[in-house]
Amino acid sequence: MRRAYLGPFGSLAAALGLVAAWWALSLLLVTPFLPSPAAVLARLAALAAGDLWRHVFASLVRVLAAVGAALAAAVPLGIAAGRSRSLDRFVTPVTYLLAPVPKIALLPVIMLLAGLGEVSRVLVVFLVLFFQILVAARDGARAVPEAWYLSLVSLGARPRHLLRYVTWPAVLPSLFTALRVGIGTALAVLFFAETFGTRWGLGYFVVESWMRMAYADLYAGVVAFGALGLVLTRLADAAASRACRWQAFTSP
Repeated sequence: MRRAYLGPFGSLAAALGLVAAWWALSLLLVTPFLPSPAAVLARLAALAAGDLWRHVFASLVRVLAAVGAALAAAVPLGIAAGRSRSLDRFVTPVTYLLAPVPKIALLPVIMLLAGLGEVSRVLVVFLVLFFQILVAARDGARAVPEAWYLSLVSLGARPRHLLRYVTWPAVLPSLFTALRVGIGTALAVLFFAETFGTRWGLGYFVVESWMRMAYADLYAGVVAFGALGLVLTRLADAAASRACRWQAFTSP
């Protein structure tokens, strides 16, 4: 069966399953630390009429800025490294050395160098996405058989034609995979980055609610974080389906 993704019904079924498990656990524990889904959703609706949207918007802008910067920097470098052995001899060792370093551990250093403003928060998320996208672009470009290029060159193709009709279509699926995986990691890192030097962002909202022991607000912030991640992932899925129309997704 040809299928791009599970679609809205799959997401709805998963959400209902999680809500049912959450509800059962709240009834079993009977503690203020775990309010029921109904209480959290009611609080979420009330917060949505206030400042919650400003927190969501602040987090969204930071993630989109980091994604845009990472794509602009990592894709050309990754493609160049995938097509040039000499460049790859430098890029790959540096990537393998720096990529495993927890980017959240670099947050204090980044804030010392770049200050406590927006640049630091965007930069730490950028670093998370940069290496994932770089490796995906390099591997996609490297996987293209050399015979494909030689065939087009023999027909008079120029370098821009090779990039547009061979390299770029080969790299795109890997880029979208890296982007989907990176969104979750980026939001996790952003959560910590938003607990310093700002009053706006879902990370700040969740921690501030926790310190006030406003548990319904805390869970409402977590739900908003999850919804933001779901929307971004679905947008990446939709973009992948549109940009990679030639690619068939099959399921058993």
